[in-house]
Amino acid sequence: MQLIRNRWSLSSWLLALVCCLCFLLGAFPVQAAPQVKVNAPAPDFTLPTLEGKEVSLSSLQGKAVLLAFWSIYCHVCRQELPKLNAIYNKYKDQGLEVVGVAIDREPAQTVREEVRKDGLSFPILLDGEKKVMKVYQARSLPVVFLLDRKGIVKDKKVGIYEWSSPASEELIANLLKKK
Repeated sequence: MQLIRNRWSLSSWLLALVCCLCFLLGAFPVQAAPQVKVNAPAPDFTLPTLEGKEVSLSSLQGKAVLLAFWSIYCHVCRQELPKLNAIYNKYKDQGLEVVGVAIDREPAQTVREEVRKDGLSFPILLDGEKKVMKVYQARSLPVVFLLDRKGIVKDKKVGIYEWSSPASEELIANLLKKK
């Protein structure tokens, strides 16, 4: 009986090893998520706001968008968000929308409190399941995708970015150009 269990165990391990090797060598093709690329359309999504209303990226068509992925627990994000808020307040009347995507699993009320503490006035969407974060391959926080009025990804900024610099002003001006 012990010999049979050992053989079964050995054959199970061999089968697992063969499956792993086949997977690594590409014998079983895996459908990869489309890459978010600069100068390509931004993938559409729909997420709830802090108030529970559903918002899709496509509903912002015609506006330039700064799509910012962040977390209430990310210290660097909390430094970046007020800078994005200043950009939003400066350019919102010219067609710029800043959208924060909170990736926290916390209840909306918890995120809402942190947003209030930071004095943010731009829309915040909830991605607690991190589905949109995965589509956008937002592996580091904060990360901001810059979309032009046609929904084309024009740039990606990871980490702290100087949003008040002349280069930033030019970047925003280019996003806001009507084409």
